[in-house]
Amino acid sequence: MQSFNLSGAKMKRDKARVEGEQWSQDRLRQYLDFNTYDGTDRDFHCLYRAYTRMDEATFLQFVALFKGAGRNLAATNPDGLTVAALLADHAQSEFYLAALA
Repeated sequence: MQSFNLSGAKMKRDKARVEGEQWSQDRLRQYLDFNTYDGTDRDFHCLYRAYTRMDEATFLQFVALFKGAGRNLAATNPDGLTVAALLADHAQSEFYLAALA
């Protein structure tokens, strides 16, 4: 199982991505509504959560929706890192990084 480091603590994906899964626009919009309870920027949290759960095509759709809603692609975690900065260290993240550009 792949591990991620959000803000100093190692985190493991709780389940594998389901490739080819169909996401409705309503389901994608639900990802805009996630709240945090530890002070993490909501925009960072929504983007990172989407990255860990969506395949490339779905993530691209989500980023378009995210930008269309006026959300902040440069939001940071408590350590001051953006999602793009975290992804730069992940193998096979090129597509996701391009989607965030």
